[in-house]
Amino acid sequence: MENNNSHQSFVNNNYIVYGWLYLIILLQSFLFTSYGTFFPHNAILLSKLVNLLIICYVIYGVIIQITARKLIYIAVILLIVLLTFWKLRIFSPYIKLLLLSIAVPSTIPSGRKIVKVFALALITTMVTTIVLSLLGYLPQSGATSKSIFSNYQETVYFFGFSHPNAFGTFLSMIFASSMFLFFKRHKWIMIMVATVVFVTNVTIGAGTAAVSVLLVLIVSIMPVKSYKFAYLLPPFLATFALWLSYYNTSAFGMIINEKIASRPNVWNAYTSQYPTKLISDPIQVNTDGYSGILGNGVLDGSYIYVLIFWGILALLFYIITFIVLIKFSIDTKNKVLFAISVMIIVSAFPESHMIMFYENIFLLFVGFYQFNMDERKKYLQS
Repeated sequence: MENNNSHQSFVNNNYIVYGWLYLIILLQSFLFTSYGTFFPHNAILLSKLVNLLIICYVIYGVIIQITARKLIYIAVILLIVLLTFWKLRIFSPYIKLLLLSIAVPSTIPSGRKIVKVFALALITTMVTTIVLSLLGYLPQSGATSKSIFSNYQETVYFFGFSHPNAFGTFLSMIFASSMFLFFKRHKWIMIMVATVVFVTNVTIGAGTAAVSVLLVLIVSIMPVKSYKFAYLLPPFLATFALWLSYYNTSAFGMIINEKIASRPNVWNAYTSQYPTKLISDPIQVNTDGYSGILGNGVLDGSYIYVLIFWGILALLFYIITFIVLIKFSIDTKNKVLFAISVMIIVSAFPESHMIMFYENIFLLFVGFYQFNMDERKKYLQS
């Protein structure tokens, strides 16, 4: 017991790991902006630095404290990582998420502290990107070529970001983090903040981000009699997305296609070319973060994106992770976490951002399964 308390005291005061996580999120989220497009050589070097930081962080996270439960979790995650990397030969955001799910909860056993570090890193990235765009190093506005699969434009720059939706996603996730941290104590202030963020996203044309803000706020304040219905959302939306990708020209598919910017047509272009496998074969579209996650058809939609680029095993992992978030929110009676979980699950249907750890730190909460139930509840609420 004394050793456990000593370990807890050490990790609670180990500010080095806060800086470690901050730097990883900062650099990886910055590579998600237009920086990689205009400074590709620098972006490649930064990407390699992120990879090195993650590998070192994971090694530290593994050795900091060893328990039987943690060893089982590490064994399962590393098996998935090795199988995926052996097949794809890419240090993808998915692999980074898996590895960080080992390192982050074991070195920062506090849900609130993890989210604080994440929010600070995103704010730094956003401010830095805007300043660089205002100084002329990154574009403020403008459009490039359109996708060949739909009428959706592949890149529309906005204050250094590759699209207003990318800017809106940053803004929405900073808001979601603030809700997680401050809603209980400052409900009315957060409602006012939600209004400002929502109006901003609507004004710049970041529709999905605006809906995300509204969804988090409404679910957080509305009375919900049964929370367990949300367990069905991830498998349902994943199945629905897959169905749409094959039946995009059906009467119902065409209606949905019109409502969500031709995404089912884009999904069909990928599912018809790349057969789904347990672990996907390499696909000739860059997904490492520094050149963006956009494919030749702007493959928005997390469920199809995961299935095509990383395979059935990855999709199952994400579905389980989404369900785990719902479970954690119910176990801890945290309605805001429940609202954020629902927002993530729903937003993942039309957008690809929510599957990236540098856009959605809540995915790393799955790593709290390294601890028993009592410890989990304590860490998630601390």
